[in-house]
Amino acid sequence: MVGVPNSKGCLLCRERRIRCDQSLPHCMQCRRYGALCPGYKRPWQFQDEGPRLQKRYQKKFPVVRRSDVEPDPEAAHNNASVRKQVLTTVSIDERVYPSLVHQSFISQQPRVFKDFICASFPTMFFHNEFRFGDGFTFPDWVLKHFGSKPYYDASVSCLSAEYLAHLTKDPRLHQFSRQKYSQALGGIRQALGSDEASSDALLIAVILLSFYEMTIRTTRDGWVYHSRAVKHLMLKRGMDLHRAGAGRVCHFAYRPFLIAAALHEGEPCFLGEDIWQDLAAILRVEDSQKQSEWSFYINVYEAIFMELVKCPGYIQEAREIASVTSPKAVILAKRIHIACGRLQMLNSKLRSLLVSDNQRKLGIIFHHFIGPAPNAFPETSPSLLLNASVNALGILVQLLNRLTLPAYVEEEPPCSSYGTLSPSSTRQSVSTPPNGSGPFLDFRLVCELGEGIDKGDPRAFTWLDRVAGSMGLLGAKAIYEGAV
Repeated sequence: MVGVPNSKGCLLCRERRIRCDQSLPHCMQCRRYGALCPGYKRPWQFQDEGPRLQKRYQKKFPVVRRSDVEPDPEAAHNNASVRKQVLTTVSIDERVYPSLVHQSFISQQPRVFKDFICASFPTMFFHNEFRFGDGFTFPDWVLKHFGSKPYYDASVSCLSAEYLAHLTKDPRLHQFSRQKYSQALGGIRQALGSDEASSDALLIAVILLSFYEMTIRTTRDGWVYHSRAVKHLMLKRGMDLHRAGAGRVCHFAYRPFLIAAALHEGEPCFLGEDIWQDLAAILRVEDSQKQSEWSFYINVYEAIFMELVKCPGYIQEAREIASVTSPKAVILAKRIHIACGRLQMLNSKLRSLLVSDNQRKLGIIFHHFIGPAPNAFPETSPSLLLNASVNALGILVQLLNRLTLPAYVEEEPPCSSYGTLSPSSTRQSVSTPPNGSGPFLDFRLVCELGEGIDKGDPRAFTWLDRVAGSMGLLGAKAIYEGAV
């Protein structure tokens, strides 16, 4: 550490320890004794502050005299191994000044968080970066608010620390991430009841905690509870706050998981309501006119999203059907039939766009595509959406077959043209409720997000990207109870 003397006298007077009058150009004491005055320049002095800081910050243990304790060779060996482990795992900075190390670690969290987002969502944010507007992506907006609120910083730190723990296999980082997660939960609970409930920072913080739960799974349905909070905040903020800025980014980043949460809880997704469908239509028009190699997908991409977001509502209504001959069942069957037709048409368009885009990148140009369209494409945001749409179409076709077959025994199913997606749908798979009461259809939906992923799986930190690109429908399928 650098230090300077307290006295302002000349060097000779300080050495002689006499009072200096500090007159210029030479002091009176030096002139009186006929000595050359060395001047008043104050030299730098370097002194070791290590012992003082170590004494201040290091834990103090009671001193035990050896005469009071009987020697134990095994205990001595264990103590030596512990001391060796501490010395090898704890740096000198941590032993001397632990609070400074903590501050340095927190200051590095924004950069680590951005690395986490880029590594965990390689397709979602790369292929759709042009859609966020104002040159700000989701991680940019997150880092913009870093340092504003303690709960917000804790939300960022819990994710970045867990990412570092995944890379380094350091259990201390995992423990640190859990501590920050608990700290963020406490701060967010207080903020939800305050004037901050409509702020961008609070919405982003809750989204980050949901990502944490999807990855770590402290509880099985923790991510669902956070999704409810995101839904509550978005509804409270209203549609207009999600047309631009951080609201637009949050809407785009989290809408796939809102669909997945609605499917998991068996309720309609609020993004299927007319006002939020209008928002999707506005974003569709704006983004389709932007200059990007991915913008020519937008019209079909958003049209598919606007259909997929209605699927949780269809499924919830189907579960309430008690008789397929009821007017409610007939109306629902017609709506699902129309939705299946739209999805089939949009799937064909998106598949054609993917084929033409791949050919263009390879330098192949055809005025008309010749031959069957491939079913497998490189994993991009549009190709993941195509897989999700095919999964949704298969679920709706199965549902429609079970709603229509009992009513039209002499006719072919209205959606027989989609039979390739549901070859197991037959008359024998239809069941009837006992005594004519209760729901007619007994089934459950499963998807990869609801089931989770093994923490040891190497795809653990890129898995959410595939879930997001699939609009929460990755691996989605309907399992009917009692089907034969």
